[in-house]
Amino acid sequence: MRFFTRLASNINVRPLVERLDAHPELWDQFGFRKNGKGSPHGGMSDIWVRYNDVKPYAERGDYAGFNDAHVPVWYPAYEVLRDELDEVLFPVMTSVQGEMLGGVLITRIPAGCGIDPHVDTGWHVNYYDKFYLSLRSEPGATFHCGDEVINPRPGDLYHFDNRREHWVRNDSDGDRMTLIICIRVDPLRWVPVEGAFE
Repeated sequence: MRFFTRLASNINVRPLVERLDAHPELWDQFGFRKNGKGSPHGGMSDIWVRYNDVKPYAERGDYAGFNDAHVPVWYPAYEVLRDELDEVLFPVMTSVQGEMLGGVLITRIPAGCGIDPHVDTGWHVNYYDKFYLSLRSEPGATFHCGDEVINPRPGDLYHFDNRREHWVRNDSDGDRMTLIICIRVDPLRWVPVEGAFE
């Protein structure tokens, strides 16, 4: 495949999923990504775990520059999910010889919903590589890029170039839930290889 590289399967995501199910209050605490005018992400919910500090932007009611260069911070959700997240975040960091952990986000797409076709742009996209760990998924929850389609199983970890047009359709009977991990990697030290972590 040209756009998706499956790095591993059968990562134990059950503890994180159970913790998420026990804390429904974590979803949609920040609406910037989901509710922005013309956002392709309107059909999903999310939990912000790590990114640029949103407080100064929210206080002034102006998000100009929010996606510019920054050193990311942990959001309050991390304290709730810390033990379970650390079990998957830092092994991935180590495996790709990561230099810096960037944004960390958890998304949930209900049955019958999706994420519209779009291309991610900006500093964060160009500075970090993006990794997707499937937390909950059923047949029919498909991730598209160009002419390629994947339907990850829980525990599947993919590397993905989100600078290409991509979209998600959840035509399954349940929620599709994904942990998105952004990591700065040195391409001279690590390149994505199918099944690299198995």
